[in-house]
Amino acid sequence: MTMLHLQNLFSFNTRVPINKLFFENNTHFSSNFSYKIRSNNISHLTLGIDHGIDSSSSNFIKALSDHQGDVLAKNEIGIIDFFEAKNLLVTGATGFLAKVLIEKILRTTPKINKIYLLIRAKDKEAAFDRLTSEIIESKLFKCLKEIHGESYESFIRSKLIPVVGNIDEPNLGMDCIISQQIAQEIDLIIDSAANTTFDLRYDLALDAHVNGAYQLMMFAKKCINLKLLIHYSTAYANGEREGLQYEKPFIMGESITKEKLTSHSPSAKFPLLNAANELDFVSKLKNSIKNNDEFNKIIKELGDERAKLYGWHDTYSFTKAMGEMVIDSMRENIPIVIIRPSIITSSYEQPFPGWIQGLRIIDPAIVFYGKGEFPGVYTNPYCLIDMVGGVPVDMVVNATMAAIAKHGNLQSPELNVYHVASSYVNPLLSSQISNYCYEFFSSFPFVNSKGDQVKVQKMKYFDNMLDYSNYISKELLNRHHEVEDSKMQKLFKRKVEFLKNCSKVYEPYTFYKGWFHNGNMQKLMEDMSEEERKSFDIDLSKINWRDYIIGIHIPGVKENVLKGRM
Repeated sequence: MTMLHLQNLFSFNTRVPINKLFFENNTHFSSNFSYKIRSNNISHLTLGIDHGIDSSSSNFIKALSDHQGDVLAKNEIGIIDFFEAKNLLVTGATGFLAKVLIEKILRTTPKINKIYLLIRAKDKEAAFDRLTSEIIESKLFKCLKEIHGESYESFIRSKLIPVVGNIDEPNLGMDCIISQQIAQEIDLIIDSAANTTFDLRYDLALDAHVNGAYQLMMFAKKCINLKLLIHYSTAYANGEREGLQYEKPFIMGESITKEKLTSHSPSAKFPLLNAANELDFVSKLKNSIKNNDEFNKIIKELGDERAKLYGWHDTYSFTKAMGEMVIDSMRENIPIVIIRPSIITSSYEQPFPGWIQGLRIIDPAIVFYGKGEFPGVYTNPYCLIDMVGGVPVDMVVNATMAAIAKHGNLQSPELNVYHVASSYVNPLLSSQISNYCYEFFSSFPFVNSKGDQVKVQKMKYFDNMLDYSNYISKELLNRHHEVEDSKMQKLFKRKVEFLKNCSKVYEPYTFYKGWFHNGNMQKLMEDMSEEERKSFDIDLSKINWRDYIIGIHIPGVKENVLKGRM
């Protein structure tokens, strides 16, 4: 599951909370403007028009999206029928993606039996409290509440069972008796647990994504009625591969570096990547270094070093790929579906347009830009980008439910991979995102604490980090040179450091040289009936990115994350 939070993303030393760095001035949206959500009848976006793209780039991009063609489903998967009377276990249950999945299952397949929700909590009471505050009372569930009226709470509590647990512990951290009961009952496991910080400490990332995958498979083997296990990974698990990336599983021992070496020299030798060895290596390192500060520094750098050695961009994508390897190596006869979304963004249509939980990936940059604090960006303007125009969360959920029904009915002991990403069927350039942000904030500007509307400028692009850093420093410090308060001056300097670190962390993605084939998604869509394609829409080719970003995504961030203020 590809869901990326702002908290703890950067390692530079500051005690100032991020909200104080950028939200200090109480900037808010101008009340003199309103915006309209786009209609459901949207046209396909043809790239290369009115965006300053040369003809060769235009022809190349258009060729990628023209393959989609007409989809004429002759049969149906039977999505709604499959979920009837089923029992599920969902890990990472209070996360962005899992909550949208739970809402959709309850709303469209109300005859499901039980959904056990693995929740991190100190005890059962705390888990119930999180269920109430983060799910039952969430705005996300308002449509379900309208459907059931006064019986809403009794309905949802009869279906959702909170369970105290932790993905990286034996029996997933569950009480022994409860884990035995669940192992006897469940038909499906949906693994949505992950730590989505790109530069997370290596030991913590290994625990979450590698040891977590191991513990998950150990528990799955105890589930006597298990029909399918669904694991959320990320399309960026493809690492430093370039060009078109197909939906291939990772095999233990493989690495991107080894692929590149053997493609040029078949006899070349390179160490095999083994997840167990990585866990053992970090464990021994931890025991040998007694000074916590020294260990924290070494382990932080180690994750990036190991990732780059084997051909991945960062600790996150590296450990997610190893997690896939663990699942494949342990699966035996368990049917597995691995869902690899790119970047998951706000809802496109269901349960309503624009719902999002937290600032994700490029959202902080969008907000900073609207506030006049992000005058330039470190990126290739012609990079095919899955970071905002990645994939709306409801389409990831729809693909998940369709894949569950398809492979749950087949129950074939295979591992199937689905790329849920837009770069192949409906590509978006980073320059287009900037243009759409400029268009939005020119029409719907923020208002600063003095009551003045913030005027944004066209984004400048940089392909050299030194030039970009110098530009950011000069621009931001010049804008705040009149501030004499030493504390505020320090705050502005920290803003500069924050943006530099932000750009450095995202550099592999803003200059990414690959795009993600989704042939299995296409086959899934062909298997669906016309009614299923309407109710469980997975057609990413039809999204008009301008309408989505201007009419849905940015307003959704404003309403659901910023709560109408900065």
